[in-house]
Amino acid sequence: MMNLVFFQNCISPHQVPYIKELCHDSRVASVHLVVPRIDYSQRADMGWNGSKLTDGTQIKLHLRPTDSDVRQLLAIGDTCAFFSGIRADADVFRWFRLSLAANVRRGIITERPNVTALKPMLLHRLRFMLQDYHFVGSISYVFAFGDMAAAYYRSLSKRWKVVTFGYCTCVACQPDATSGEPAAGRMRLLFVGTINQNKNVMAVVKAMAAGAHGKVCLHVVGDGPERHKAEWCAARLLPRGSAVFHGSLPMEQVHSMMPGYDALVLPSKYDGWGAVVNEALQSGLYVICSDRCGARSLITDKRLGRVFHSQKELQAILSETSAMIQKVRGLRKYRKQWAERISGRSMAKYFIDNLCTNNVIPAPWEN
Repeated sequence: MMNLVFFQNCISPHQVPYIKELCHDSRVASVHLVVPRIDYSQRADMGWNGSKLTDGTQIKLHLRPTDSDVRQLLAIGDTCAFFSGIRADADVFRWFRLSLAANVRRGIITERPNVTALKPMLLHRLRFMLQDYHFVGSISYVFAFGDMAAAYYRSLSKRWKVVTFGYCTCVACQPDATSGEPAAGRMRLLFVGTINQNKNVMAVVKAMAAGAHGKVCLHVVGDGPERHKAEWCAARLLPRGSAVFHGSLPMEQVHSMMPGYDALVLPSKYDGWGAVVNEALQSGLYVICSDRCGARSLITDKRLGRVFHSQKELQAILSETSAMIQKVRGLRKYRKQWAERISGRSMAKYFIDNLCTNNVIPAPWEN
């Protein structure tokens, strides 16, 4: 039986659902979560409350441990230590370096680099080769969020096992709701996230104005530097009442709202994953997301949603989806059942299975 130790920058609501399920696997002796803080202030502002996530679980939480505590923890029997990246957080990097003196199996759980015009992929590769390549021999596993991340890490080295992984969320089951506009039959579209250039909500407003005029009602949950601009453009380009801005809401309230919508849209220019996609599928929503999101890996079945590659394609998908909205609503139960594949229990089994074999195991969402 193995001991699992997770070193993270905070208590992540996107990983605790599978980490707590690892405690119930007969192949696991103990599960430890080591963090320097409970939450970042930004997460608290978005309604997250990490302090409650490990309550009632068998996870052993270590908050701000000393280096001596970490060394003792890594000295326990057959231990696998996992880090949220190598240099993404100063505390996690320090613990990673401490682990190099311990007899443990080591892995990282990470997103792909954020590729921009100022930081192209070549620059990310160069940074890795100069700063981190000497760690390659010390790492056995890379659990990479999404197919793009997995491809990137496989290209860096063949000495470690790269596993295509994903975020994991837990949404309390809510009763299905009606669309709220049965007479008009308009598609109720939900966006959840920061309203900034990267999250790209303006692309949705423009696509609605160009191709789904009057057929879609967009609800935006979140705040950010682009909110005023987005509201102004929506008021200028769309029929009255076609875009509703709710501002920031507690995540529990967002989860309870989700069943009242038909589809979720995630138009990000970059998202290492996009956990709101998991939450939407668990609530039975159809998902429309950009090809720049790690969570695009989940959308392999048109009953689940669509992935767009351009502004023109987003426009076409909104028009097509609004035209077949009754069919989309009829598949809500299918999507909720399918989402069991990305539940904490399913992802925990997939995680341990990969530690117990060198073989390639299909991701739960690929079966």
